[in-house]
Amino acid sequence: MNYKLNVRLLIIACLLCSIVKANTGLIQTTQSDVVVYGATAGGVMAAIAAAKEGASVIIIEPGNHIGGMLTGGLSNTDFGDRSVIGGLSLEFYKKVADHYQSDLYFWRGPEPHVGEQILKDWLDKLGIKTIYANRLKNVSIKNRTIESIETQNGNLYEAKIFVDGTYEGDLLARAGISYTIGREGVSKYGESWAGRQPLIASSHNFKNPISPFVDGEGGELLPLINPIPLAPVGEEDKAVQAYCFRLLMTNDPENIVPITKPDDYDPERYELLRRYMKDLNPSTLHETGIFTPFINLPNNKAEINSSGGISTNLYDGSNWEYPDADYSLRDSIWNDHISYTRGLLYFATSDESLPKKIREEAKKWGFCKDEFPDTGHLPHQLYVREARRMVGEYVLTQHDLMENAVKFDGIGMGSYNMDIRHNQRTFHWVSRFPELIPETINEGYLSIPVKPYEIPYRSLLPKYEECTNLIVPICISSSNLAYSSFRMEPQYMIAGHAAGVAAAMASEADIELHKVSVEELQSKLVEQGQIISFEKNPNGYFQNGNTVVIDDDMSRFVEKKGNWHVSEDPLAGRHDITFLKTDSKEAAKVTYRPNLPRKGKYKLYGWWPKSESAAKNVSVKIISKNTDNTVKVNQKTTGNSWFYLGTFNFESGQNTEIVLSNVGVNGTLFSDAFKFEFVE
Repeated sequence: MNYKLNVRLLIIACLLCSIVKANTGLIQTTQSDVVVYGATAGGVMAAIAAAKEGASVIIIEPGNHIGGMLTGGLSNTDFGDRSVIGGLSLEFYKKVADHYQSDLYFWRGPEPHVGEQILKDWLDKLGIKTIYANRLKNVSIKNRTIESIETQNGNLYEAKIFVDGTYEGDLLARAGISYTIGREGVSKYGESWAGRQPLIASSHNFKNPISPFVDGEGGELLPLINPIPLAPVGEEDKAVQAYCFRLLMTNDPENIVPITKPDDYDPERYELLRRYMKDLNPSTLHETGIFTPFINLPNNKAEINSSGGISTNLYDGSNWEYPDADYSLRDSIWNDHISYTRGLLYFATSDESLPKKIREEAKKWGFCKDEFPDTGHLPHQLYVREARRMVGEYVLTQHDLMENAVKFDGIGMGSYNMDIRHNQRTFHWVSRFPELIPETINEGYLSIPVKPYEIPYRSLLPKYEECTNLIVPICISSSNLAYSSFRMEPQYMIAGHAAGVAAAMASEADIELHKVSVEELQSKLVEQGQIISFEKNPNGYFQNGNTVVIDDDMSRFVEKKGNWHVSEDPLAGRHDITFLKTDSKEAAKVTYRPNLPRKGKYKLYGWWPKSESAAKNVSVKIISKNTDNTVKVNQKTTGNSWFYLGTFNFESGQNTEIVLSNVGVNGTLFSDAFKFEFVE
């Protein structure tokens, strides 16, 4: 029997097998090189990266949509230093810019339905199949190797390499991999900011003392307060950051879905809010903190983040059970967040504890008709800020973000504050002479600046003795503090890109993930545009060939002194996301210090928004070793594009300064970005 006949017979046998399975209801088994469980943005990037390396890939998504929070409400994406974003992550944002025919990062992110379509088109182009609405049931593991996973419909999926792309770490947990939930104490890793936080006033907290008790004196607690006793300050507990829905809203009459009274609305659930509003006596919707809409997305849309003492984050501690909960309990917690959110919005439009003008202001806003139609116009993704965290080959901690940022096995970079939204709403007794007063307070908020840091490959891997063919780009091996910085969608995508390439390499060579050549992996990632270190590319994606751009929000290169306002006004002709402006009569100065790749002659351009209120006599000082020039600029008649300032000789490295000052200017001083083009 010849080879071609053998192939034909094999194909026929497979088809017959499929027909038999379809007719008998037998379990269907699907094989591929790589299986990604969880189509979050990080999971999707892992699939794309693996497919680009030639691996056959299947994505299994427990829900009905892909993209996770990237397409599920978090459109106004959180960035740290954007120069760390490269590779597939950067390619995604370039696709966003192409869609809107705008500059890269003019919008932080796309409208949700646009983002999901971009990801779907990308997967379709690579022939990657996504299987929806399949929750994980069992994992078969033998000799430290996952052989297959079974979904609740009974289907089996076999692969050489598996990727856990979920926010919850469900695959790693069912595979018996070590993990943790909640806050470590200070003593665990010697992290100064670890553990339960002191009860002090902080951002997004109550501005006035409000009693937490039903009768105002003691006994039963009001709804929306966590009844669990507090751990001691600095000690471990099971607290996780509050969850919410990042709402998409609009005031566009052509696209609005009005806020209406939910069928399950319980006004007693919001009694704490009612007391707070009566005491606060706000004059605007923004002052309430309940929800604060402003247009920050294309097509007149506002993405809503939690901002007040009582807002869209649910701080009652109910989500603490979510990470380890079974599907039934998770669904219950998820649905309760839906109920809370719809009730909160209705409260803002109807409750008489609010002035009528605020209720009328709230009624001007509603959901978007063209977003999330199959989930009642609420996002299809609950914002699971953190859940399980793997305890793997290397545990990333505060020290790796603040002191030991360089890693021999870096596969990408992270950049964001250690940012923890409140974990719970609780109360404490406060001595206010001559009485002892019970006061409600939100606990757990932190926002600690860190410089860009390298993400080690080891933090994506389980312990070698536990599993050798699973890689985890979302619930990485880290402390609670380190995870609070890593947990941003761009970093999930960066880690997903690396995970996908490593998965394909291990599959192709038929080796364990732990034995993938780190040097070869890093080489591939660099070729694909990933920023794995600033050693060779200190400007990240802001350096393109011989051109370097320095934007106002690049803290490594920009120093501000005095009173500057940071604006994201999308109607202004800004470069990228933000720009600076000052109307202060006190001295204000901003200094840009680019890292230039070589010594030589450069064309210098500046960008600032064009405005009728802008100053006419701005001095742009250009200072280098052999250069000290001042260029006068009329910002009232220039701007909204690159303005040529001249050609100058500059030294390499950070030996050049561009300085703008408001001293002597006759209007608003704007500052945004500068571009350096090497000439010779």
